[in-house]
Amino acid sequence: MKKYLAWIYVILGILIWFFWYQEFSKTPVINNQNYERFWEVLTTLQNLYYDQEKINTWEMIENAIKAYVDALEDPYTSYLDAETNSGFQEELKWESNFEGIWAVISKKDYYVLVEEVIKDSPAFKAGVQPLDRIVFIGSGETKNLSINEAVKQIRWPKWSIVSILIERVNKDETKELLEKKVTRNTISVPSVTSKILTWEKNIGYLEISVIGEETENLLKKELLSFKNQKIQGIIIDLRGNGGWFLPIAVEIASHFVPKKKLIVSSKYKQLWEEEFYSRGYESLNVPVVVLIDGFTASAGEIIALALQEQIGSKLIGTQTFWKGSIQTMEDFDDWASLKYTIGKRYSPSGKNIDKIGITPDIVLEFDSEAYKNNIDNQLEKAKETLLNM
Repeated sequence: MKKYLAWIYVILGILIWFFWYQEFSKTPVINNQNYERFWEVLTTLQNLYYDQEKINTWEMIENAIKAYVDALEDPYTSYLDAETNSGFQEELKWESNFEGIWAVISKKDYYVLVEEVIKDSPAFKAGVQPLDRIVFIGSGETKNLSINEAVKQIRWPKWSIVSILIERVNKDETKELLEKKVTRNTISVPSVTSKILTWEKNIGYLEISVIGEETENLLKKELLSFKNQKIQGIIIDLRGNGGWFLPIAVEIASHFVPKKKLIVSSKYKQLWEEEFYSRGYESLNVPVVVLIDGFTASAGEIIALALQEQIGSKLIGTQTFWKGSIQTMEDFDDWASLKYTIGKRYSPSGKNIDKIGITPDIVLEFDSEAYKNNIDNQLEKAKETLLNM
């Protein structure tokens, strides 16, 4: 009997491997003919080009790789040579005491790409947006700058002003040039702040500016304070929230979404689909309204969609930024890296908002003129909405 069981396990193993192989090994075979022109050009130049001293084969190949990757027209996918990768990793560190405009940048073809803008940072206040292309810093082009050279020109010293010329690609594919003067500074932005709004009901207001490592712990403290003050509704302000960590977004949503309810799923080309479920903390069982805008992105969008679809939260504001993709890094031995899109994220109902964004339940533009008189029209609408929930 044991012998037959052993054979059954072997056969099952073969079948599992076979179906896995059919599903995940559909990578197209690379045809060498696709690259014949590249090698013909390379060979011709190496053998016949007159100024042979100008030929730097490795530099030319790296530039070809960059162009090959950039042809995907995915702003979050790029080949980073060793120097560029080093500068990008420095940008990601977010040292709290550095002086600058507080935007994560990377180098593309003829421009420096703004990848992240921290809420209430100098860049944010000047109107710099994610995916803006910096084509001039001061009076100099960025085309021939390395990422390190660009960073040096943008950062330091505090209170000085840097002028940047931005190329912005609008949703209708039109382009516009905008000059931004940004006052460099150091900033300290707490990821969670709160207050109690008394307006016919006790309403808890939570502003989540970024979704970092400490955010969920700060959120727990604020929710405990709300519980002690017997609040009857919560407004979560995700305006300007550029996201960051998916696992922290799941933890945050778990304070509002019932246990074992789906928060978000991730789908990949050659990896198993991942599903992230609520841990069911449910700190407070009260209605929730969420404020969003064009800067709400990535993990911020995950939270907004999960609360909308799983507990019926109303979303108020304007269309979100539309980042529903997932990136990873492939590191090479010479310190270069390939940063590329590995998958996409989906809401509990299966919605992917990449390059689309989230449409609010109540579309309401921010009234900047009213705000000069300390009136936040979107916040007022959120309070009004809570009263009717």
